[in-house]
Amino acid sequence: MKISFKAWKRIPLLTLALLALYLILLAISFSIGYDSDRGVLVGWLGIIILLTEVTRRWRKEWQFIALIAGAFLGSILVSGLHELLIGTPNIIEGWWPNVFHGFVTYICLHFTPMAIIYGLLATITLLIIRLVTLRRKKEPE
Repeated sequence: MKISFKAWKRIPLLTLALLALYLILLAISFSIGYDSDRGVLVGWLGIIILLTEVTRRWRKEWQFIALIAGAFLGSILVSGLHELLIGTPNIIEGWWPNVFHGFVTYICLHFTPMAIIYGLLATITLLIIRLVTLRRKKEPE
């Protein structure tokens, strides 16, 4: 079986660099402990880098509002699923409840607040830029 790396050549270098940096910060966050203060800060920095990669081509306010709504509703959905699967008295024993609990903790502690803050700041920034450009168009030269 021959492995082709032609698809890797089409991925921009900045994308690969940001994703590699995110994975490094994610590993550091997990090694510190993602429930400690320093682990949360490193995790937030990693999420900001991931969100920068995902949203760097976005230019409309509604895209960031959708990010805010998705993060908020997604955290509610994931928390409800966690309560349904882990919070019941007849929980299945094994390794997967611990992994699922860690995943839900990471999503609710790291991704949701940063996605909401990032989305709010980006929406406000785009609105200010839009207002400034509209004002410049109305001013006579």
